[in-house]
Amino acid sequence: MVKETEYYDILGIQPTATSAEIKKAYRRKAMETHPDKHPNDPTAQSKFQAVSEAYQVLSDPTLRDQYDKFGKDNAIPQSGFEDANEYFTMIFGGDGFKDWIGEFSLFKELNSMTEDDINLNGNMSATNSNPNANLNPNGSHSSVTGDVDLMANDSLSNNSNKNKNKMTKEQREKLLELEKARREDIQKQVYELSTKLKDRIEEYLISQRDHRLDEFGNKLNQEIEELKLESFGMELLHLLSRVYKTKANDYLMAKKTFGFSKIITGTRENARTVKSAYNLLSTGLEAQKSMEEMQKINPDDLDPAERVKFESQMAGKALGVMWAMSKFELERKLKEVCNKLLQDKSVSSRERKERAKALLYFADKFAKARRTPEEAEEARVFEELILGEQEKNQKKYSTR
Repeated sequence: MVKETEYYDILGIQPTATSAEIKKAYRRKAMETHPDKHPNDPTAQSKFQAVSEAYQVLSDPTLRDQYDKFGKDNAIPQSGFEDANEYFTMIFGGDGFKDWIGEFSLFKELNSMTEDDINLNGNMSATNSNPNANLNPNGSHSSVTGDVDLMANDSLSNNSNKNKNKMTKEQREKLLELEKARREDIQKQVYELSTKLKDRIEEYLISQRDHRLDEFGNKLNQEIEELKLESFGMELLHLLSRVYKTKANDYLMAKKTFGFSKIITGTRENARTVKSAYNLLSTGLEAQKSMEEMQKINPDDLDPAERVKFESQMAGKALGVMWAMSKFELERKLKEVCNKLLQDKSVSSRERKERAKALLYFADKFAKARRTPEEAEEARVFEELILGEQEKNQKKYSTR
């Protein structure tokens, strides 16, 4: 028995609900009560806040236990409740993936900039389309990926000279500072992610030896059920699967062929990197061209329906470029994490082989993740609302 059920009632769930059920319920109720969907309802914000507070308590095991035993007056977060709008963005903004993928450093940089720091009207392209994430552990560039970065950067620079000419010396210095900080941050993330992944692999191997693999698998499946609900959760899960599977198979094949297959897999890997770089470059140039065309349009001259469509197109183009750039950077970061584990000379070849097989296990689990049609539709709407909240936060920050 629980002392009261108000928070459970707000989310429309039973007191026996699992953490995944609580998260799904919050997702659904947050969309139903989001103020953007009820512009003429003066009570919309308070309803949205109530849903947020209910979830903030029930999603925390300690607070939930306090609530069940003593009621909501005794289940208040130590630092108080988060603002509903900011919490909404944070909770499904991909934060659940942090232990697997770290942070999207590009998104972090964009959110930290103001219009006074850098003119985002194209000046970002030359530098930030050059995601030099693939640094070796000693800090040097790998030869092929370094060339790809330079090639992409040069091409974008040639296509945006007029934008670069508008940049001041201070703005260029700011970009260089951000790029240096981003590279350092990525290397720190590679170290932290490889440590966390090594711990997960150890847990997998122990459960395998103790004949508790089903228990481990069920725990991982539960985590995947929650991860797939994150913004772009399916894309991130499948990206993790693809990188883990490729790196593990390449390693195991190299062991079978006494290293000769590295010539083939290395060439194939470099080809994939070049292709990804050109795809990224193409996406950026296409979006830049579309943005330039859209800038010729005055939104005030459009009727409401046309304006909504126009703004949606602008947001879609921006999101597409940001996603492509972040995915490119993330894939390279994850490959470095795998390399760190599979090329670790401090452990035996047998242990590295076990690590590779563990990566294949994780890859298989991630690849099997699916959303139901209802979850897929909810995800689409939710991601649109998330993007809207991010835009609001950026505008609010830039006006400070």
